[in-house]
Amino acid sequence: MALYKMKQDGSFRAQQELLHSLRDQESESSHDRTLERDGQAADNKLRELGASAEYEARRDWRLAQIGFDVKQLQGRLDRELEEAPFAFTSDEFYGLVHQATAGGRVPALLIAPFVRDNLSGQENDSGPHSFRVSIRRSWLRESWSNDLIPLDGILKRPLRNTDLDILIIQRALRDLPVVLVHGEVQSNQRAWYSLHAWNIIDSPELRSVQMNFPPLSLPQAGSPEEQAARLLAFEDELGGSTAIIAGLIAEWFHLVKYGRRPRLHTLLPDSMGPEQRAIAAGLAASYEVALERQRIDTLTARVGQAQVCWEAGLLNTASEFAEQALFEAGSVTAVPNSSVSTEALRELVAVLESVASDESMRRAQSILEPLAREAVRRSFGWGSS
Repeated sequence: MALYKMKQDGSFRAQQELLHSLRDQESESSHDRTLERDGQAADNKLRELGASAEYEARRDWRLAQIGFDVKQLQGRLDRELEEAPFAFTSDEFYGLVHQATAGGRVPALLIAPFVRDNLSGQENDSGPHSFRVSIRRSWLRESWSNDLIPLDGILKRPLRNTDLDILIIQRALRDLPVVLVHGEVQSNQRAWYSLHAWNIIDSPELRSVQMNFPPLSLPQAGSPEEQAARLLAFEDELGGSTAIIAGLIAEWFHLVKYGRRPRLHTLLPDSMGPEQRAIAAGLAASYEVALERQRIDTLTARVGQAQVCWEAGLLNTASEFAEQALFEAGSVTAVPNSSVSTEALRELVAVLESVASDESMRRAQSILEPLAREAVRRSFGWGSS
C-alpha cells in the first residue's frame, strides 16, 4: 500500500534519486578518503625513507669520522713510537718506570747509549751501543746501588736528537724522579757525557738539574788490541765517575725527601780523598735544602753538616758547622719544655772533641751536659728536672 502511494504521489522516484545521489556522494567521499589515506601513506613512506636515508647518511658519516679519528690516532701513535727514544707509548713508558720505582719512592736511573757523530741515525739506532754496559756495571757494583733503580734497556736508542729526546722523556715521565745519563762521541776522538735529573728535590727552583762534564780524550795509540784494552779501561773509569755523581744526586733525594743521613763519602776508598771532600761539600749543601723543606730541624742540620765535613777531613769547615750547632743547642736550652735529639747531641760531642778548642769544649760541656741529662729523663718519661 505504501509503495503504491509513493508511486501515486511521485515521492518514490524522488526517494530513489535521493538515495542514488547519496550513494554517489558516499562513493565520492570513500574515494576521496582512499586517496587521502593513500596520500598519507605515501607521505609517511616518504618520511620513513627520508629518515632512513638520513640515518644511514649520519651513520656513514659517523663511521667515516670514527675511521678518520682512529687513523689519526694510529698515525700519532706510530709517529710517537718512531720518534721517541723508548719503544713504548708514553703511557706504557710511564707505567713501567712508575712500577719499577714503587711510584717514585726511589729515583730511576736511565742510561742512554752514547751517540757517535760519525754514524748515521739508523747506524746509531742499530748499535753497537757504546758506554751503556760500563755505566750499568759500574753502578751495580757500588755499595750505594740501591739508592737508584737502574732501568737499562728501557731506552731503545741513543739520544741523537739530544734536547728534543730529553724533553720527550721528561714529558712522558712527568712527576717521577729520574736521573738520566747520556753522551756523545766526537770523531772517535773524545767523549762528552752529561747527567740530567728532575723531580729529585721538591722545589720549583731546583726541579731540574743538568750536569755537563768536560770532554774526555779516547785512547788512540798502540795496536788494535792495546787500543781495545785501553778503551775498556777508559769506559770503566767513566762508568765509575758516573756512578759517584749519580750517587751524590741520589743522596740529595733521600736526605731531602726522607731525612736519611748521607753516607756516600764514607763508602769511597781512602785513596779517593779529593772526591770524598768534594762530595762532602755537596752533601753539606743538601742539608740546607732539607732544612728549608722542614725535613729536619736546625740542630740536626748543623750537626749533620759538621759530621759530614769532619768525616771527609774538612776540619775547618766542620769546626764552623759545629760552632753553629753549639749555638743552636744553647738557643734550644733557653726555650722552656723544648725537646732535643740525644743522637744529634752525641754526634756533636764527637765532632767537637776532634775540631773544637778547649774553650769551645768547656762551653759545649756546660750546654750539652744538662741537655743530654734532660733528654735522658724525657726518654724514660720522668718529665723535667
